[in-house]
Amino acid sequence: MMRLIAAALASAALASSALATDAATDAAISARIAQIRALPAAANAATAGAQRRELDSAWRFFGDVREDAIPLLRRELAAELRAARPSQQLLLDAACFLLAYGADSDRPLALQAALAINPDALLDRPQLFRLMHAAAASRDVRLLPLIDRAFLRHDVSIPLPQQGSSIDETGVRALLYGRFGLAGERHLAAQLRDGALTKPVLDVLQLLGSPDSTPAVAPLLQNQDMDVLTRAAGFLMHNGGPQGRQALLALKLQGLPKAAVEFLAPMRQQLMQSPAPQVGQGALPDAEVRRQLDALEAANGSYDGVDPAAIARSRLPKQELLERLGRIRERSFARPTNEALADIETTSALLNAVSYRDH
Repeated sequence: MMRLIAAALASAALASSALATDAATDAAISARIAQIRALPAAANAATAGAQRRELDSAWRFFGDVREDAIPLLRRELAAELRAARPSQQLLLDAACFLLAYGADSDRPLALQAALAINPDALLDRPQLFRLMHAAAASRDVRLLPLIDRAFLRHDVSIPLPQQGSSIDETGVRALLYGRFGLAGERHLAAQLRDGALTKPVLDVLQLLGSPDSTPAVAPLLQNQDMDVLTRAAGFLMHNGGPQGRQALLALKLQGLPKAAVEFLAPMRQQLMQSPAPQVGQGALPDAEVRRQLDALEAANGSYDGVDPAAIARSRLPKQELLERLGRIRERSFARPTNEALADIETTSALLNAVSYRDH
């Protein structure tokens, strides 16, 4: 009997100790959350950098007590979204933490946080990119104006310390807008009317554009700014398909500046002399090409082990190839790496080549 009593007392003591430990951990987490919530808006880059170091310390702590932190962060983020003036820093960092370590059911909450972010606030841009890139998987077009303000009107590059490189501003923009598919392309094409955005938009369209954007781009061949003109011509040639070719060949060179004529004339000559794409010569069996397309789609557009030339030469119907390659390119934007951007360029070249079939 005495042993049973002693065992019961020991068990109760352990339970009490565990409860005390849990309570202390929850209190420490809550204190860190309150600290983040109380951070004032950064007035300049130096202040933002100091705050970032303070925040990094807090998030390392949350990572150490992840199982306890996630429910509290979920609760506090939901509460912050109901606040009249939510803490931008808490919205950003809590949403990123839940996306990284939470459940799939946390994604709608993270999307709400992304929509509540003020893109003009002095926030850590790589962190904001991670949130917007993840939220863009929802294809919620309400994100597009926020992305415009944070990333299209500002040059933002994303460091990749493990690779010893970075994603440049055009790659950053493409990875964000590309997740919206055709809606992202149409949104960008509409921004060409803003002269301050014309050049960066044309740069992005060369990664994610299609013949659908030809009507918006073709008038820019008359632009007096050679940087705009050369970008527009490059898009029409490499992304515009037969529609882009027609726009380039229909352009009247008379009256254009000498530099524009010298640039466009050889390009037009090349288009007139380009042979039709070779289909069927040395082509793989249709089943094998479809297998490679399946592998590409499953790998989010990675060409590792896949021969792009085999796809270009295949006998598969044009519409099937365009639809498959379009889906593959859209999936590629889920990979925020320079390797993905190189794969996207390959897929864009294939889409352009296939679009010339039957022309």
